[in-house]
Amino acid sequence: DGKHVVSGSFDNAVRVWSVDSGECVHTLIGHTEWVYCVCVTPDGKHAISGSKDKMVWVWSLDSGECVR
Repeated sequence: DGKHVVSGSFDNAVRVWSVDSGECVHTLIGHTEWVYCVCVTPDGKHAISGSKDKMVWVWSLDSGECVR
């Protein structure tokens, strides 16, 4: 969406960053192992994360909540 950057981490978290301010706007907690991959949907509304825990989560970038 041009407003956010999403990162995965070895601390099991997914973080959403503001491009404008550089601040973390959401820390998304749910994975139990390292997060290896993240992507943003083409409409910019959701982030998808994959982890060593063999789970894929879908997150709302607006609320920071897991939606699937």
